[in-house]
Amino acid sequence: MKTENFLEKNARDLISFGSPVFFLLALARIAITENYSYLGKVAIAGILFFLLIYFLKGNIYSGLGLIILVFLNMHYNDLRFMIFASLVYVLAMASLVYLKEDKMKILKGIFFGLLSIGVSYYIMNAVFG
Repeated sequence: MKTENFLEKNARDLISFGSPVFFLLALARIAITENYSYLGKVAIAGILFFLLIYFLKGNIYSGLGLIILVFLNMHYNDLRFMIFASLVYVLAMASLVYLKEDKMKILKGIFFGLLSIGVSYYIMNAVFG
């Protein structure tokens, strides 16, 4: 019973990587850099994602985690960080499955995250060139 409790607690900790609170912390950190193109990409992706999740009901953790993963990797541009962050994301997705979240909602969250990333990247590149 203790092992199950330990696994469940750690699974919940891992999925917090894609929580709205963590996303806001990442936005605050990006705002400090005064890189408005980058801040705009992340903010637009987040807003679009929240709208999609609200109306089309996907998993918030799988999509926000992906948005954070992609944009942080673009910012740091470091292979070691990319490997580490990708591993954390994969473990977070495995944690969602372990916690018996609806697999279709997880996939919809990932899709909405990818869509939000693409749209925000396109919009901000058109604005900032």
